Amino acid sequence: ANKGHKQHRARRLPATITMTLLLRPALFIITAALSAAVEESPPPQREEQYKILPSPDLLNRLLYLSKTYPNFCTLTTTQEWFGLPRAGEDGDCPFDELYAASQKSAQGDDDKTSAASGKGCNNYVLIIQDKGAYPNDPDVQLDVNFQTSSQQQQQQQQGWKFVPDVFLSGSVHGNERVGPTSLVEMSELLLESAACESLPRMKFQPSDNDHDASGQDTSNAVKFTQEQWEQELSTAQTCRQSLTTNKGIPSPLRQWLARLVTTRRTIIIPTANALGYSRNKREEGSIDPNRDFPFDIEQYHESECMQTIAGRSINELWRSHLFQIGLTFHGGMEVIGYEWGAPTYLNLDAPDALAQDQIAHAYSRYSNGFPGHVPYDFGTMNDKVYYVRGGMEDWAFAGSWDPDRVVQCTPTTYGGYPPEKTVYNNSTLRAFNMLIETSDKKEPLREDLGSRHDPLVSTNGRENGHVARNIRLALLAMDVVEPYVSIRGVEELMFEDDVIPTMNLKRSPTSYYDDAKLVWVPGGDKKSSMRKITWTVGGAMTIDGTEIVYGLWDDLPTQLAESTSGFYPSMETRNVIDTKFHVVQPSNVEGGTSGGRSRWHADGAYPAEPEGGDTYEQIYNYDPVFKAFIDTGKMPPGTAIAVFARAKVDKDWATSAANVGPAGLGPASHIVNARTNPSYFASNAGKVIHGREYSWWYSDPITVLVGDAKEAEGWDINDPTASGLTHFSLSSNARGVVTAVHVNARFAGNAELTETFSRPVPRTGGGDTTPKRSSSASAALVVMLLIAIGIFVRLVRPRRRRRAYRQTVAVSTDVEGGDDFDASYRDDVGNEGIGDLELRIS
Repeated sequence: ANKGHKQHRARRLPATITMTLLLRPALFIITAALSAAVEESPPPQREEQYKILPSPDLLNRLLYLSKTYPNFCTLTTTQEWFGLPRAGEDGDCPFDELYAASQKSAQGDDDKTSAASGKGCNNYVLIIQDKGAYPNDPDVQLDVNFQTSSQQQQQQQQGWKFVPDVFLSGSVHGNERVGPTSLVEMSELLLESAACESLPRMKFQPSDNDHDASGQDTSNAVKFTQEQWEQELSTAQTCRQSLTTNKGIPSPLRQWLARLVTTRRTIIIPTANALGYSRNKREEGSIDPNRDFPFDIEQYHESECMQTIAGRSINELWRSHLFQIGLTFHGGMEVIGYEWGAPTYLNLDAPDALAQDQIAHAYSRYSNGFPGHVPYDFGTMNDKVYYVRGGMEDWAFAGSWDPDRVVQCTPTTYGGYPPEKTVYNNSTLRAFNMLIETSDKKEPLREDLGSRHDPLVSTNGRENGHVARNIRLALLAMDVVEPYVSIRGVEELMFEDDVIPTMNLKRSPTSYYDDAKLVWVPGGDKKSSMRKITWTVGGAMTIDGTEIVYGLWDDLPTQLAESTSGFYPSMETRNVIDTKFHVVQPSNVEGGTSGGRSRWHADGAYPAEPEGGDTYEQIYNYDPVFKAFIDTGKMPPGTAIAVFARAKVDKDWATSAANVGPAGLGPASHIVNARTNPSYFASNAGKVIHGREYSWWYSDPITVLVGDAKEAEGWDINDPTASGLTHFSLSSNARGVVTAVHVNARFAGNAELTETFSRPVPRTGGGDTTPKRSSSASAALVVMLLIAIGIFVRLVRPRRRRRAYRQTVAVSTDVEGGDDFDASYRDDVGNEGIGDLELRIS
């Protein structure tokens, strides 16, 4: 049926193009509610200098974030989520009534909000996750009783169970004040960036057609009017400009923050010791929460763990997730500590010591120092701090694989706590959970906290400070939890999008082909047929090898992820790549290798170029930039090529220290095994960590569509308006010949024309893996589309050329935005462009 539909659509393409270009719709289906959805109020003005937030101010900021960015975060309490009691007396934390009132207002049900306030203090939890991309993630529903049912197995195809978990704790000791403020300020940067990057929301784009790219009837879908769509684009532009101008977060950094929101699940407990923080006291009542965990405690002291609500709150969060990396912020000195910190392993290295040391070193470099404060020292807690029994860091690292150090707790406080709550499976506790001693003073002077502008730039100037540098440190932890590979450009054309919030290709009603970035390149010129592909690798330290693989889309399955679990790429996809695709090594790596270094490596990013230009390599100079060339010379017009980048990283992490304790133990943590052990599998609470076949990490694909070189030679880049190029995001060579056109750029505006670039009808027969013509209709489409746009812009719409956003292919400029709806068709592609033509000359 799908094949028949595509063939039918191919036959009607000329008429589709003609009608689309000559007519615009007069009527659109819209609801009044959508008007308000576009116009988000701007973020409140914050003072330039950071300040330590007391408990009432922290709660106000958390409430603001949960109200402003509801599709990217959830605010709850461990009392509501896990049924825990509160610590404290009647006079403690009266400000919690604000939260109770907000819950009652939102839910309108006293029974549902009874757990939101009462005697003592709430323990607040902020969950940062992309609900639009993963709406059935149990964390979205705060489901603590996840059980695998047939329905939930079907929902898992979204891939939510493979999203990596990050844990961030602000204050286990209540008088150590830097952590909570740092995490709340970091959260606002993340959420504002993700919401902005999610605009424009393509599912609301005005459309003349009653079918989407898959042929599904969309005649009853709610769409914006043209006026509302223009307002959406304006909002996108405004928020991007605001982030750049007011906060020093330009496009590359905004895209990075949006990636961290969309591809991670981050659990933040700003004040685990809520009672102690509200009182500005170290303990929760009279008990130290950081001696309250069931690891390496003395025999017959089982009643002396899990006594605090802080400890139980953290325990419940770890029981319901599968954390790979975590941070716990403290104060009283300035150091980063990792395992071991337990007396049993004094003078011994922990398993995975090399990985811990590299990550801690990266934390120190990126957080940096400022006048009077050097970058953080780092090392084992036993060496740099002191050992403790019942410490959270060692418990989180080894509680699942060192059972001789773990006991079942039997506390009597707060009515007791079930001992089975401190029995753990083989996966729950295998994380790098590092201690961050933020500052010598437990509550530093405000002048030493740092300023808001350029918060992501590592500096040793006065603008840096205890809050500013720990914002960056926490973001680095989120980044390095999992490697990623991203294709960033074709020829000199830079993609202005990376990951689009709310878009999940595994959940899209269309295929990866329909949603991938689509780039037209001229074919038929064997003398200049090599097309440059540019990509980067992140979330790692050492890049052991990376390469481009490319071949026919026709050879790939329609969905590239596993149909049941959402694991990407599927075994079928990998088999096609291994047997039918071409492999190309990077051309800009010296020494006969194919590897490099990430931005976090101690020696800096490689390969990379210096600052000072407008090429991708110079703008994104802090990331490694790899280049390779694919040959399109023998490919006839109409050939649709799938291009992936892939990488192997951090294989040296599998190296064991000579004096490891316990003796003879190999890699024990999730984060090391996931990169170095292809057969690794860990599961807890429905979440999964899965090793990668041959240790390859894959990018999302892009589509390179081979067109007619003769048509490109007819375009005059010196007179783009006359050539009909004002709506293109493109690159050209030194002779002025166009070499790449980003056809389905996100800010283009006209869904129908982009829709006509449907997945080609599959080839039949033959085992030849040389890329060939996918269909004659595709070739005709490319030629007719380009000719039609040129004629139309030149002759039909001379007075409306400035409305670049109403065409399918967009100009590369700077547009910004931020809201968060469940995006759909083609939301993962695009340029930041509305405005004047921006040409890139190689």
